[in-house]
Amino acid sequence: MTITAEISLYPLVADYESVIINFINSIKLDSSLKVTTHAMSTYVRGENKMVFDAISKALEVSNKEVETLSLVIKLINRDLPVEKKLEF
Repeated sequence: MTITAEISLYPLVADYESVIINFINSIKLDSSLKVTTHAMSTYVRGENKMVFDAISKALEVSNKEVETLSLVIKLINRDLPVEKKLEF
C-alpha cells in the first residue's frame, strides 16, 4: 500500500537546524521514496513499510544527536500530490 506521511521534527535544543537537516537527509537515502520538503514539514511518499523504515532509521540518527525531540507524523493511505502549491 502506498502512503503519504507528513512529518515534522522538533529537536528541543538551541541548534535545531542541523538536526532537522540530518533527519531529512537520512530519509532521502532511500531512493525508492519521494521526499518533498516544505517550510514546516516534509512529505514522504512510498510503500508503507519503506516509509516507516526510513522514518525509524532517521529517528535513530536524531536520537544520537539530541537527548529530547518531538516527531509529529500524519498519515494518509494514498499518494498525495504534495509538490503542487495550493492557491487560496
